[in-house]
Amino acid sequence: MNSYYYRLTNNKKTKFIVLCIVAIVIIDIFILIGNVLESWIMPHLATFLAGSSLGHMMQILLIWFLPIFLLILCADSYIQDYKTGYRYIVATKKGRYNYYKTMLFGNMSFSFLVMVGCLLLNMIIAYLVFMNGEFDMGLSPDLSPENPLYTLANKMPFVSNVFYIIIFGFFTSLCAGMATVLSWCFPDIKYTYPLSFVIWFSQILGLNYSVALIFQPFNEVTLEAFILIFFKSTILFLAIIIIGFMYKVKSDEV
Repeated sequence: MNSYYYRLTNNKKTKFIVLCIVAIVIIDIFILIGNVLESWIMPHLATFLAGSSLGHMMQILLIWFLPIFLLILCADSYIQDYKTGYRYIVATKKGRYNYYKTMLFGNMSFSFLVMVGCLLLNMIIAYLVFMNGEFDMGLSPDLSPENPLYTLANKMPFVSNVFYIIIFGFFTSLCAGMATVLSWCFPDIKYTYPLSFVIWFSQILGLNYSVALIFQPFNEVTLEAFILIFFKSTILFLAIIIIGFMYKVKSDEV
């Protein structure tokens, strides 16, 4: 795994995408600063996932197009191995099962760490910049007493922000895993990229059952809806990952 991490961290396009994600979460703070009219919002509402900036441009860019970022970041590394024949060298040395297992878990864990790290950086900066903010945007803890998830999130805003960052990091890792197995089954960017985007975007659509709803703290999603969306999307991505992994390990000629 260490050698795979070394390979990723020394890849120029991986570094470029990490910088892009860092830029996106920092630009969102500048947009928030530009939105200030009279009083600054409270720091817990200024984080990237809270989505308080007008237009939500940066959230749309990162969350909607997440699989594209992840494929360039790491998930399409197999396509390069496939074209160069490098997979034969590594798989012969490590074994077919270990080759695919290392790539799958390496991509999933690396994506999780990158996303959580970038969002924690955004959170730290947001809390520093808006530390004296007092405007709650009408999101008081007693706004929706019948919704325990909303009440709990607003009573513990710092913990809530960290919790939702981990939730988004979890789905980022699942998305990376899904994109990775698709690159195995369809080792060509003209198939892998659109397929990954369509499957991910099918979970973004759905109004009241969009997976994007459980990435945003301090909204009015009920606990029941949160659990339903969480397991619905998790089961779908895990099914694709497990089936793709088993198919590739058993059928590949490497």
